[in-house]
Amino acid sequence: MSSSRQTRNRKLILEVLEQSERPLSAQEIFLKLRNANHTVGLATVYRVLEALRNEGKLQAVHLGDQQTYYQLLPSNGHSRHHLICTECRRVVPLSGCPVGDLEKQIASRYQFVIEYHVLDFYGICAECRGGSRPNPNC
Repeated sequence: MSSSRQTRNRKLILEVLEQSERPLSAQEIFLKLRNANHTVGLATVYRVLEALRNEGKLQAVHLGDQQTYYQLLPSNGHSRHHLICTECRRVVPLSGCPVGDLEKQIASRYQFVIEYHVLDFYGICAECRGGSRPNPNC
């Protein structure tokens, strides 16, 4: 694959992720690109996502199913933290890092250089708790 095509595919995938309000799976990204008449293969989407994740530009998010979802990391490079509904899979990003001070204390106490941490809380959102079935609109 030519370098210009790799760059184009990378740019397209980044644009899809930038426009999304929630983490997306590789299949969702592939379908969005295909629906926009872009010819990018699913294997290419996976390769680009893995490369972007290795470069520290993406965060992998697990919503409790078998897929991995991806979102762009903030400009400061720190992982985002979430509330994830186990019923409807709604993802609510938390502002800031609620364990930043704890991370510093642990690093200092154990003389450990922490590269990153992941903090996601799994439960049931208010909309799903209100009814007997998951809310498809979440």
